[in-house]
Amino acid sequence: MLASRTALRTAARRRRGATVVEGALVMGVFLILLFGMFEYCRFLMVLHVTNNAARDGARYASVNLDKPGTFNRTNFTDAGGTVYTNVEAYTTARLGGTQKQLNNYKVACFAVDPSGLSLVPPVVRPKTTSGASPKVYPDPFATSDPNAVPWNTAVFTEKIAVTIEGDYIPVLPALLQMPASIPVKVTAIMGSEG
Repeated sequence: MLASRTALRTAARRRRGATVVEGALVMGVFLILLFGMFEYCRFLMVLHVTNNAARDGARYASVNLDKPGTFNRTNFTDAGGTVYTNVEAYTTARLGGTQKQLNNYKVACFAVDPSGLSLVPPVVRPKTTSGASPKVYPDPFATSDPNAVPWNTAVFTEKIAVTIEGDYIPVLPALLQMPASIPVKVTAIMGSEG
């Protein structure tokens, strides 16, 4: 009888040890799934907020064509003393701090080349002054590109675009077997109201 009680206690200890090992294995898989869902949801949130900010920035630019060509990067003060926030600062404010989750974050506002929109698939690219063949299209983020056309020269029904670009950095890329950075580039276009 004493031997059977000892055997039962030994079997119970072994079972507790197996339960701890099984729990650790299940918990590991569960935590990886949990962190994966968290990271994916965070990435989707950044994309969603960036899309909305680009759309708001393009709308803001399309209704402010009466401002100077530098208004995309420099605030404007009218004769009455009213200060208007520039397009890039307005767009950044719409991100509500989400831009801190993007490395190499930058914003550009430009008049869209209508011939690019007629291609299949459509290409959203800045207007150019280039007479070369093929045309040289400016980098929308380069402030002093000689081929650049001021953003506010878009006439009624032409398009104005705001592009937001950066690199999303996951919190635990090695654990989740993700790339160390994911490029994010969002462009929104609106019809000019000028």
